Amino acid sequence: MLHEFSLHLTGAFQLCLDGRPVAVPHAVERLLAYLALTGRPVARSRVAGTLWRDSEEIRAAKCLRTALWRLQRVDAGIVTTADDRVGLGADVPVDVSELLGLAQSLVRDPVDPDALACLPRLLDGRDMLPDWDEDWIVLDRERYRLLRLEALESAATELLAQHRLPDALLVASAAVQSEPLRESARRLIVQIQLQQGNLVEALRSYQQFRALLGSEFGLEPSAAMQSLVTMLRA
Repeated sequence: MLHEFSLHLTGAFQLCLDGRPVAVPHAVERLLAYLALTGRPVARSRVAGTLWRDSEEIRAAKCLRTALWRLQRVDAGIVTTADDRVGLGADVPVDVSELLGLAQSLVRDPVDPDALACLPRLLDGRDMLPDWDEDWIVLDRERYRLLRLEALESAATELLAQHRLPDALLVASAAVQSEPLRESARRLIVQIQLQQGNLVEALRSYQQFRALLGSEFGLEPSAAMQSLVTMLRA
């Protein structure tokens, strides 16, 4: 019987078998996450050296063999092992990979109706494995965070241009919730509220950002941000 697996790296790690979570040891979680983020088969020596870098080479290789054996007991199709290389099974979807693809589509072409239709998937603000402090995950986590924010802003800008103001506000708010100090997202919210005719809300949004920026860094909003509300305060 063929099983369908899926791997979820946003929020807590989760491996699913036919839609149901499967509990695996943390060493196996680390192996699967590493292979998923690498995106291609990797030499066994590199996998072992990265995941068990504090162990001697022989010990690290043994740890990798044990993790692979445990995965084989779950299902042989989760990983591939050939030519001394290890990779994630080609039929195992990874949520972060799918979300990165969606984000890239929105940044490249925010008018794409198919990408906009999938936009709700990016509203989930959970970081990628936020409780993991592995060195090898830091850059991928930051790449995902920044690309998601850029995609949300691109989509919100397009929705504003289409005068879909409630949708634009929802998307821009998701960006602000993830990164409260990101001025470009805050500026979008003020622009949307001004388009809605909610002048008091626009001024309040500006003042909230100004207070936060001042308390955190002693800075003022940019001239572009200030210009949005200059007439309101006159």
